[in-house]
Amino acid sequence: MPSPVDTAADRQAVRRIARRERTHLAGVLARAFEDDELSRWIYRDHPSRLRWVRSDFRLRLSQHGPDDLSYTTDDLVGAAIWAAPDRWKGHATGQLRAFGAIPRVARNRVRIGEMQRELDRRHPSIPHLYLALLGVTRERRRTGLASALLVPALTLADERGWPAYVEAGSDEAAAFYESAGFSVTGAVQLPTAPVVHLMWREPR
Repeated sequence: MPSPVDTAADRQAVRRIARRERTHLAGVLARAFEDDELSRWIYRDHPSRLRWVRSDFRLRLSQHGPDDLSYTTDDLVGAAIWAAPDRWKGHATGQLRAFGAIPRVARNRVRIGEMQRELDRRHPSIPHLYLALLGVTRERRRTGLASALLVPALTLADERGWPAYVEAGSDEAAAFYESAGFSVTGAVQLPTAPVVHLMWREPR
């Protein structure tokens, strides 16, 4: 679940991710999510959290299909991972599924599964682009990079008449996505868990 923070413009060109860059970008995304509220809720600040998240993102990037959309920049300090229409089930809540399979996190498996089922149940059924992951390094937050990483896929969505969907794991992330044209359509809130905002963007 993405949680970018961005306010200004970044002029760096955005391009598609090459296969050889996936391992490096898994580490970049893991560091970007190091202070993510949902990750902290699941791991309870376990010292191995960063390593586990990195392994999960590496697996998810390796499973990225040719019809999916993934973007980065030449200095590889951020990435946006989108699922093409009708492929969201391979991406949605993949982070939660991977967390639940980790032995040290097994004690949280019930609540992780509950969150997963609720997010899946609320996921829109009509074809749409799904933003599975968006993250940039801490040093590049509030530079416009996260906004720039959204542009290619959202432009394609507008050209093809596709809506877009994202789950925002914090109020700050929700505000960011609103600036990109998304609107909050609902929320998932479990006891002790952070609010996950469900957000939708119609094509323009």
